[in-house]
Amino acid sequence: MLARRNKQILQLYARFENDRGGVLRGINTPSWTLPTLFALGLLFSPPLLSVTPENLPASSVVVASGSPVTTEELAVQQVASEGLTREQGDAILRELRSIRELLQKQQQQAATPAKRKPTSARVSVGDNPALGQADAPVTMVEFTDYQCPYCKRFHDSTFRKLKEKYIDTGKLRYVSMDLPLSFHQQARPAAHAARCAGDQDKFWQMRETLFTNSRALQQDALVSYADELALDTEAFKVCLDDKRHERRINQNIQVARGAGFTGTPSFVIGKNVNGLVSGTVLIGAKSLAEFESQIDRLLPKEQSGS
Repeated sequence: MLARRNKQILQLYARFENDRGGVLRGINTPSWTLPTLFALGLLFSPPLLSVTPENLPASSVVVASGSPVTTEELAVQQVASEGLTREQGDAILRELRSIRELLQKQQQQAATPAKRKPTSARVSVGDNPALGQADAPVTMVEFTDYQCPYCKRFHDSTFRKLKEKYIDTGKLRYVSMDLPLSFHQQARPAAHAARCAGDQDKFWQMRETLFTNSRALQQDALVSYADELALDTEAFKVCLDDKRHERRINQNIQVARGAGFTGTPSFVIGKNVNGLVSGTVLIGAKSLAEFESQIDRLLPKEQSGS
């Protein structure tokens, strides 16, 4: 077991040495004996490990008979006993310690459990764009990214049906909030475009247009959409250029992060009390049935499922 372990350590170090061009080059490593490999291998053990004579091979050296030594002290003695210079031994030890630290760090990272997706949340909706009656019994908040294919899928396959069944009938208040993802370069400009259109009372029309054209969200395309919606394009361009809605978009992102959201679309479905919506979290382009189930359970019995 020890020989196999030390062979693995030496192979690992040799690969590391080839990459780094370090101190082992030119040294006849195959001539190293088991005690040397054992001593070097101890450097991969827990840092506070101490060793006593009873634990060591017969050829090992101990500073004072019966006294425990640290793994570093032992390794230095073993390296010296094999004819390497002190400087060579110290250089080897430094690099081996670096390898050990790297391996320990990787092990710690691997042992760190993945964060669980939130199942419930409470978010402040403020005065973000909303559809439906203000006193609707249920509120649904969406955090969206206009360049996100899953957001588009939700919009195309589910949102319109929810609007017809719940929003237009006074059962659901729907709030749109922004969560442009950092790797979608056009998502934030598109979020600005929707809000700039909202300044001219065309937020939802622009939102529809952006999802319909989610692969064409360049600046000139955004301006052309504004023109198609009969907006004041000059005012729209000024709004885009001065990024007047930057603060609001950043606030939305902070609210999303506070709820534990890292992807889009993310939803909170619950009750609105003084601008705070508390409820169940759904993440991703879920099926219509899943949204209906969450909404219906919050509706008064006479309205549920109708």
